[in-house]
Order: sequence, then structure tokens, then C-alpha cells
Amino acid sequence: MGNKRYIRQTLLSEIGEEGQQKLTDANICIVGCGGLGSIAASYLAAAGVGQLILVDGDKPELSNLHRQVFFTGKENLSKAAALAERIAENNPEIKVEVVSMMLSKNNIVSILNDVTLVLECTDDMMCKYLVNDWCSLNKIPLVYGAIFKYEGYLSLFKNTSSNCIHLRDIFPEPDLSIPTCSEVGVLSTIAGMIGLLQANEAIKYILQIETSLSGYLLTYHALTNEQLKLKLKKNWSGDIKKIYTTENYGYALPCDFVPEIDLQTLLKHRSDYHLVSILEKAEHESIDNNVEHMPLSQIDTTTILKTGKPMVFYCMSGKRSAHLVSSFLKYDASANVFSLKGGLKKFKE
Repeated sequence: MGNKRYIRQTLLSEIGEEGQQKLTDANICIVGCGGLGSIAASYLAAAGVGQLILVDGDKPELSNLHRQVFFTGKENLSKAAALAERIAENNPEIKVEVVSMMLSKNNIVSILNDVTLVLECTDDMMCKYLVNDWCSLNKIPLVYGAIFKYEGYLSLFKNTSSNCIHLRDIFPEPDLSIPTCSEVGVLSTIAGMIGLLQANEAIKYILQIETSLSGYLLTYHALTNEQLKLKLKKNWSGDIKKIYTTENYGYALPCDFVPEIDLQTLLKHRSDYHLVSILEKAEHESIDNNVEHMPLSQIDTTTILKTGKPMVFYCMSGKRSAHLVSSFLKYDASANVFSLKGGLKKFKE
């Protein structure tokens, strides 16, 4: 505490030496080290948060760099490991634990078992609900952040009791029809803004500053500068323990076991398959003239059309269609369904 690194913080009456020590003692987990997480983690490290756990199994790619500004795209490391190296250069006083894998129900307990606070920074809908439900059950505070095109969303779920507001009070069930950033695009600056605000909420929570977003949802539109702070109500009364026990959070079948078909095989044997686009109306494009369009938001996973042919579903990248196929098979293990590997993006390459 005797160095000058944090002097501009400790001069603030709300922080001081005592507050800086609270930051030093904190252990924060950042789930997802992309556009939100890389920004949030870097600023938390600069502020002197003593220990960070970085969770992400993906590697930086060229298409990430417009919003993930701490990467070069040349790293042969996971995002978590690459970010840890950058943080070590900027602030070697911080202890950083790297988890180079994606968070799942199988590993969440070991990773989040003893943390002060969690920041959920992924663009994976099911991961957000997994983290939300686990943190709610285990009374771990969670800073929620999400972005979509030009918009950002932020809240703090304190999770001190079962009566606390959490993600399911805002969105009771995951909506897998909502495309990810990789599918519909995102403005670079909105990722930076929400990542910074997540770090800000984390710092305020640790310092016990009572101007947090607990009980509120902050929304921001980067093009219009419109900002809303919505008061939230406790309006979800489901059994979150039962949900957590029975839900697979998109991991019902490991990716290796979700039936997929590659584009080359599909086109070679096109007449053997019934091809279905699950893209929403605004993003839908047909691969050929024999594609049926069934938006994911309108599909009932308890019913599969009987076409006499195996059904191949496609979305933009293959992610939503894989979740859908997994859901079909969970309901009917004999369903003759496939996900198109790589989705429409693969076709357009």
C-alpha cells in the first residue's frame, strides 16, 4: 500500500487507504474475457483488485479486435491467458488465475466457489442463466452486463437472500432466438462502455458505496445517447434450486455429440435432407430455393415436423441451431435432426 500506484484513488474520500485495502483483499471472477470482460478486468487490475480469476477458453480472432482492444489477434493462447499476460505487464502486483475453458455446470463450483464477486461478460445466453442461478443459490453478488448491436444493459444482483432481484425477474427464461454479436454485429464502443460500467459497479460494491444499480436495470443506446434507469420489481417466484438441479444450460449434449452436418456433405446430398432456416425475419437468408423458414422464436421444441427426411436446421453461425437440436433430442432421443456446422456464415464464405 506504500507505493504511488493508487495515490489518485486513495485521495478520494470514498476510498482512502481503508477502501484501497478492501480492493486489495477482493477476489473477483470475470466470466468471459472478450469485449466486456477484457475491459472490465483491465480496469479492475489497474484499480488494485488483489485477485482476478479470468475464465474463457476461446482464442482471440481478427474479427474480435475492433472491440477487444487488448489483443492483437496473433496470440496462440486463450483469451484468459492472453489477458492475464497483459495485466501482468500493467500491474504485476495483481494475482491472476487463468481458467482456459468455457464455464459449464460441470466446472462452475470449482471455479466460483470462493469469490467476492462475479462479473458475467459473455455473449452466451445459457451461460448468463447458469451464472445467475448459481450465484443466486450461493449468495454470490453478480454484476450483469450484456450488449446487442448498439445497446448495452447493466445491473447488480446482490443475492443476499432468496428475495433479491436477479436475471429471471427481468427475463424469466432464456430467449435463444436472440442472435449473438458474432451473428448480427456490435458497435465497438458499446462493449467498452458496458465493460467499464461493470468494473465501476464492482468497485462500488467492494467499497460499499450505496449508489449501485442493485434493484435497477441500466440501458444505454450508443447512437442516440438515450439512457434509462429502470426500477425492477421481484416478480419471479419459481424454484431456482429445482431449475438449477434439472437444467443443463445448453450442455445437454457435449458439442461433439450434437448431430451436425457440414456444408459440403449437405450440398452433395441436398435432396436427402429437409433444410430449415431458424433465423429471425430480419436476418433470414435462404441457402437455396428449397429452404423452409421457421424462426427460432416460433418453434415448439416438443413438436418436430414429420417430413420423411432428416431435418437440418441452420442459423448464422451454427450456435443457435446446435442448441435447438440438443433441445429436440432432449425431448425425443430418436429425432432425426441435425445442425448445419458453421451455419449461413460458412455458406457465404
